[in-house]
Amino acid sequence: MKKQLFAAALLALGLSGVGLAQPLLNDAPRSLPLELSLFGGFSLSKLNGLTSYADQWGWNLLQSVTEGTRVTTSDKTGYTVGEELTWYITPSFGLQLLFSYAKADISSVAACTFSWTWADGTSASRTASWPGTGTFKTMPLSLDFVGRVSSGRLDGSVSAGVTLFMSSLTQSSSFGYGITTITDNSDGTYTQQVDALQVGLTLPASAMKKTIVGINFGGALTWMFTDAIGVRAAARYYYCPSQILSWDFVTGTYNGVFFGDIKNEPFDSSDIALLRQTSNTFALTIQPSFVQVTFGLVFSLSGSR
Repeated sequence: MKKQLFAAALLALGLSGVGLAQPLLNDAPRSLPLELSLFGGFSLSKLNGLTSYADQWGWNLLQSVTEGTRVTTSDKTGYTVGEELTWYITPSFGLQLLFSYAKADISSVAACTFSWTWADGTSASRTASWPGTGTFKTMPLSLDFVGRVSSGRLDGSVSAGVTLFMSSLTQSSSFGYGITTITDNSDGTYTQQVDALQVGLTLPASAMKKTIVGINFGGALTWMFTDAIGVRAAARYYYCPSQILSWDFVTGTYNGVFFGDIKNEPFDSSDIALLRQTSNTFALTIQPSFVQVTFGLVFSLSGSR
């Protein structure tokens, strides 16, 4: 009986203590130490690149052949999705972990020019252009410092930090490769044909480094509908160092693109070796930096405003 009376007394004391402390708890300031944001939007890039190929040669009746191809590469507006997790050490300063995925289509144009001059002084020239396609994907992971100012339910924030880019770029294109062949005639003479092959170029996903370290900085405006949920508009710039990529050649047989006299002409390892001997490395320098413009939802994971 004494134990039951003692337990009842403790319970009554505890309830009265909670009742007395409740007004103090209601008046105590409470913060938003942890926020989660889910977003989507657009990626705007300047992923422009240029590959230049040029050669000059002559053989037999051909006094001079001048050939060249310029492959220009650019990307289109892409899309991005991601999330941010922010821990506010103080109401105005915190740490932010960002992860996003961005994808954009790549387009290219290979502009080819050719001119031939024969020993008798006659000449000819031709031009052609061929489109190419590709895809750029990147997954930046960032750790930022973030600063915040608030006015009522409206927050403004800026952040900056280091970014680890996990990216890939695939692309297909072409270049014009000049050739000449000799055909023996039945009367003991011969005919020399000229043309160009549209030789394929590819950039495999392995051409780009898997991980690259860069930086990012950005700003956001947040409107909290309630203490627990709001909307956010943000813009962020991701700087990624430039990359030098090497094209792979597509070997096989090709037909001449200008005159139609040469068909099923092989392009193989011997042609690739000749191109490398003449310092035609077929490199592509790109700048994979981009801007993100996003809109999303913000959730308070602890406390209330």
